[in-house]
Amino acid sequence: MSGAVVAVAVARARRRIATHFLDAGATSKAKAVAYAPPSHGLEKRMFARMLTFGAVVEATPGQFYLNEKHFADFRKESLAKVLGILAIAGFAAAGAMLVTG
Repeated sequence: MSGAVVAVAVARARRRIATHFLDAGATSKAKAVAYAPPSHGLEKRMFARMLTFGAVVEATPGQFYLNEKHFADFRKESLAKVLGILAIAGFAAAGAMLVTG
């Protein structure tokens, strides 16, 4: 997969998770809702990352809510990582073009 394809897939997974909580109004401990990510795949890994980061918080076992401030920070950090990867790929391509003439 190319970097751009991966970035789009990651953004979609993140958006699906956030939308689940936003549509349910689950943005505080009192409004937490159930969520179970798919048993495998990108959405499961993204949910685990969001949980570790604090963008999603487990209020009680199996009940979660979206911490909007931490989610905004999580999105910014994810964007910075993607841009870094794309920059490295660009430099590598430019270097390869210089070497091969």
